[in-house]
Amino acid sequence: MAGAVVDGDPFGPIRKEKTSTAPDPRTVGQFHERADTDASTGAIHHTLGIGHNQASPGDHAHDGAGSALIGRGRKLQLHTAVSDAQKILNIIDMLHRFVDFTEVP
Repeated sequence: MAGAVVDGDPFGPIRKEKTSTAPDPRTVGQFHERADTDASTGAIHHTLGIGHNQASPGDHAHDGAGSALIGRGRKLQLHTAVSDAQKILNIIDMLHRFVDFTEVP
Protein backbone atom coordinates (compact mmCIF):
# COMPACT_ATOMS: atom_id res chain seq x y z
CA MET A 1 0.00 0.00 0.00
CA ALA A 2 2.41 2.62 -1.15
CA GLY A 3 1.46 6.10 -0.02
CA ALA A 4 -0.93 5.02 2.76
CA VAL A 5 -0.75 7.02 5.96
CA VAL A 6 0.06 3.86 7.93
CA ASP A 7 1.62 0.84 6.19
CA GLY A 8 -0.77 -2.10 6.22
CA ASP A 9 -3.71 0.18 7.07
CA PRO A 10 -6.97 -1.56 6.06
CA PHE A 11 -8.31 1.90 5.18
CA GLY A 12 -5.51 2.38 2.68
CA PRO A 13 -7.33 4.81 0.38
CA ILE A 14 -6.42 7.52 2.89
CA ARG A 15 -3.27 8.95 1.37
CA LYS A 16 -0.53 11.31 2.49
CA GLU A 17 -0.71 14.90 1.23
CA LYS A 18 1.58 15.35 -1.76
CA THR A 19 1.99 19.10 -1.18
CA SER A 20 1.59 21.35 1.82
CA THR A 21 -1.80 23.03 2.19
CA ALA A 22 -0.31 25.76 4.43
CA PRO A 23 -0.07 29.25 2.92
CA ASP A 24 3.39 30.58 2.13
CA PRO A 25 4.99 33.18 4.48
CA ARG A 26 4.16 36.09 2.14
CA THR A 27 0.45 35.21 2.15
CA VAL A 28 0.49 34.89 5.96
CA GLY A 29 2.06 38.36 6.16
CA GLN A 30 -0.68 39.77 3.92
CA PHE A 31 -3.37 38.24 6.16
CA HIS A 32 -1.81 39.89 9.20
CA GLU A 33 -1.75 43.32 7.55
CA ARG A 34 -5.54 43.28 7.91
CA ALA A 35 -5.73 41.52 11.29
CA ASP A 36 -8.67 42.16 13.61
CA THR A 37 -6.41 43.12 16.53
CA ASP A 38 -8.51 44.44 19.45
CA ALA A 39 -11.45 45.08 17.07
CA SER A 40 -13.90 43.32 19.41
CA THR A 41 -14.04 40.86 22.30
CA GLY A 42 -14.45 38.11 19.70
CA ALA A 43 -11.37 39.14 17.70
CA ILE A 44 -8.77 36.48 17.04
CA HIS A 45 -5.83 38.83 17.78
CA HIS A 46 -5.45 40.82 21.01
CA THR A 47 -2.77 43.03 22.52
CA LEU A 48 -2.12 43.04 26.27
CA GLY A 49 -3.73 45.80 28.31
CA ILE A 50 -6.75 46.84 30.34
CA GLY A 51 -8.93 47.95 27.42
CA HIS A 52 -12.29 46.24 26.88
CA ASN A 53 -11.08 44.44 23.74
CA GLN A 54 -7.57 43.65 25.00
CA ALA A 55 -6.21 40.55 26.72
CA SER A 56 -5.02 40.93 30.31
CA PRO A 57 -1.38 40.23 31.10
CA GLY A 58 -0.76 37.39 33.55
CA ASP A 59 0.76 39.65 36.19
CA HIS A 60 -2.26 41.91 36.73
CA ALA A 61 -3.46 42.53 40.29
CA HIS A 62 -6.90 44.21 39.92
CA ASP A 63 -5.60 47.12 41.99
CA GLY A 64 -6.98 49.83 39.73
CA ALA A 65 -3.52 50.89 38.54
CA GLY A 66 -2.44 48.36 35.90
CA SER A 67 -5.78 46.57 35.63
CA ALA A 68 -9.44 47.09 36.49
CA LEU A 69 -10.23 47.43 40.17
CA ILE A 70 -12.36 44.53 41.41
CA GLY A 71 -15.87 45.77 42.04
CA ARG A 72 -15.42 48.95 40.00
CA GLY A 73 -18.83 50.23 38.96
CA ARG A 74 -20.62 48.11 41.55
CA LYS A 75 -22.16 49.64 44.65
CA LEU A 76 -22.96 48.17 48.03
CA GLN A 77 -25.42 50.20 50.03
CA LEU A 78 -25.39 49.71 53.76
CA HIS A 79 -28.57 51.12 55.25
CA THR A 80 -28.43 52.42 58.81
CA ALA A 81 -31.61 50.52 59.66
CA VAL A 82 -29.74 47.25 59.09
CA SER A 83 -27.80 45.64 61.93
CA ASP A 84 -24.01 45.39 61.81
CA ALA A 85 -24.33 41.60 61.44
CA GLN A 86 -26.56 42.09 58.37
CA LYS A 87 -24.06 44.60 56.92
CA ILE A 88 -21.30 42.00 57.25
CA LEU A 89 -23.50 39.36 55.58
CA ASN A 90 -24.20 41.83 52.73
CA ILE A 91 -20.46 42.41 52.26
CA ILE A 92 -19.80 38.66 52.21
CA ASP A 93 -22.61 38.21 49.67
CA MET A 94 -21.04 40.90 47.46
CA LEU A 95 -17.61 39.23 47.70
CA HIS A 96 -19.12 35.91 46.59
CA ARG A 97 -19.83 37.59 43.24
CA PHE A 98 -16.08 38.10 42.69
CA VAL A 99 -14.33 35.39 44.71
CA ASP A 100 -14.92 31.62 44.79
CA PHE A 101 -14.89 30.82 48.50
CA THR A 102 -14.31 27.31 49.80
CA GLU A 103 -15.46 26.77 53.36
CA VAL A 104 -13.33 24.55 55.54
CA PRO A 105 -14.37 22.95 58.84
